[in-house]
Amino acid sequence: MKRFISQFIPGRVFSLAFPVMLGMLSQVLLNVVDTAMVGRLSAAALAATALGSTAFLVIALTFESLGTGTQILASRRWGENDPLGSSRVLFNSLILTLPLGLLLSFLGASKILPFMHLLIADPEVLKLATVYTRLRFFSLFFILMVSSLRGYFDGIGKTGIRMQYMILVVGLNVVLNYLLIFGKMGFPRLEVAGAALATTFSVIIGAFYILACALLDKGLRRRPFFRRDNYCISIINKIFYFSLPKGLRMLFGFSAFLIFLKIVGLLGVAELAASNILITILSCTLLMGLGIGIAAATLVSNSLGARKPQAARYYGWASCRMGVAFMGLGGLAFILFPRFIVSVFTPDPTVIELAVVPLAILGAVQVFHAVGIVLTGCLEGAGATHWVLKMEIITHWLILIPLAYFLAVIAQFGIVGAWSAIGFLIVLYSLIMIIKFRGESWLNISA
Repeated sequence: MKRFISQFIPGRVFSLAFPVMLGMLSQVLLNVVDTAMVGRLSAAALAATALGSTAFLVIALTFESLGTGTQILASRRWGENDPLGSSRVLFNSLILTLPLGLLLSFLGASKILPFMHLLIADPEVLKLATVYTRLRFFSLFFILMVSSLRGYFDGIGKTGIRMQYMILVVGLNVVLNYLLIFGKMGFPRLEVAGAALATTFSVIIGAFYILACALLDKGLRRRPFFRRDNYCISIINKIFYFSLPKGLRMLFGFSAFLIFLKIVGLLGVAELAASNILITILSCTLLMGLGIGIAAATLVSNSLGARKPQAARYYGWASCRMGVAFMGLGGLAFILFPRFIVSVFTPDPTVIELAVVPLAILGAVQVFHAVGIVLTGCLEGAGATHWVLKMEIITHWLILIPLAYFLAVIAQFGIVGAWSAIGFLIVLYSLIMIIKFRGESWLNISA
């Protein structure tokens, strides 16, 4: 039995992926607690945080993707037995992210958010979402700094630092949510604004923690990365080259999801509130898959750096098996207990009823979701970021949005039709990733 398990999920895959998964599970707890607490306020508050957080993520994840290029290059240099090269990657990554993060924080936290009124018709939801989004933008500088540091540590296999960072941020966020949303222990009752401030403060404190980890890291202290002679324009160009497609993928992907929420919003505020709950529940399995994908990207990139292409392929499929095991169990829970799971987040019977069938649909496609997410991580670790970008644009903009609008509005299937389009997208995207990974082209990308 032990031998079977070790062959099904090899020890190296598990040892790298498990700490990242624990960190991601802490993020799951954050999402669950966030949504459950806001859900006690009103349907409008739930709808506002759904749109506000997604609008913020469009910007944050677009630029946070610079950590992807950092991870790819740091991992390749580490696989080539060049630790000094890995530390140089970190230095040049910070040259990119620190000034950019400062600029984005300043611009985003200003009072000009012209795109919000295009997404939201309800005046109460618009007001709450604007406040929430503006407060979240103050954390962008720190998010981008963390993206460089996490990319480096993930690339050299120290995924435990990501786990520690996430647990710290989530723990702080849960406590601050309770204090600031509901005004406990002498704190003001800030409701939706309190949820945004809690996340912002938690991210800032977590950023100082991971910076301390870098400054105290023995390897980096032997190879100081803040040195003028570490500056290299070609490394910056490579980081940008490998990160740009991921950034555009996040931009187009989350923008498409904003349009999807806009379509759901045409159905009503209750449907939008139910969708926020569905997004939170889906993140419970999604983030586990992303954690495994991050570890898989490191293993694939290390193997290609060591010129072992068959090992890269082996680790990719092994990581898929791990993703299927964990996300498949989550999907089974979605199918068997949808009403109970949704009721954790809201007492509103209308919202509960709207979310039950879509959650069962999402449960049915979780195995496909696992494969798609993990293989995306593998291909990005190999440097095939431009190809992944193309597939993201095609599947989300040319398939998801028209299909969701047709099923939800024209065919009048409502929220069930909208989320059925998401289910179809998950299956299609997974099949595309499988076909690509079974080929040879991604094995020959230089970095």
